[in-house]
Amino acid sequence: MADRVVYKGANHVLTNNTEGRIRLIQPKSGTINKFIRWWNRKGSQYIECGIFRVELTNGTVVRLVIPHVKGGMTVDIRHDGYGNFTFPGCKLERIAVVAADSTEVLVEYQFSKVSGGSVLKRTLASLPTPTMEVVVDEKPEEDKPAEIAEEVTAEASSEVVPDKIKEVEIPELTTENQLKKMTKKQLLAWALERGNDLVDNHTKAQLLAECTELLNAD
Repeated sequence: MADRVVYKGANHVLTNNTEGRIRLIQPKSGTINKFIRWWNRKGSQYIECGIFRVELTNGTVVRLVIPHVKGGMTVDIRHDGYGNFTFPGCKLERIAVVAADSTEVLVEYQFSKVSGGSVLKRTLASLPTPTMEVVVDEKPEEDKPAEIAEEVTAEASSEVVPDKIKEVEIPELTTENQLKKMTKKQLLAWALERGNDLVDNHTKAQLLAECTELLNAD
């Protein structure tokens, strides 16, 4: 059975039977997210939208960007788990599937107002795939002679091992100096974690200024 979400706009989700696989991302402030407009780009124009985090069956993540839903309208979202979406009866103009960590548009769905008829699916880039991990088997230790093993066991049993004190790591807060040392990609990712999609073609100086403003606003 496909996952299904009924979205009413802003931060209102009427139905969600996905067990957390599709989750509305809450904006840092207010009730509506903003995302850079991916069509008719002229400069850096942003649109109001709802952004959903979508986990695929292969364990990777994409985001679903739904432009502002007007009052009285709902969007029925259905997902097969493999990155394929359907939107029965959708009255919007378009919806985009974008990367989890950037503003790259992977797939765009155009509806009748734009396509002139049936839903048009435009694939612009490949969906993410899991990263392969190479596991290197360690050389097994050679068995020790039985006599030596017995002596070690006897000595160990006579020693009193003090309780270890668990150290709790306290995460450090980001400082302006740390922001200055980040690359453009790191600055974009840092802002995205806080619900802000910055313009990826800005200079590092512009991104640093925007991130510093976000840091001071916390």
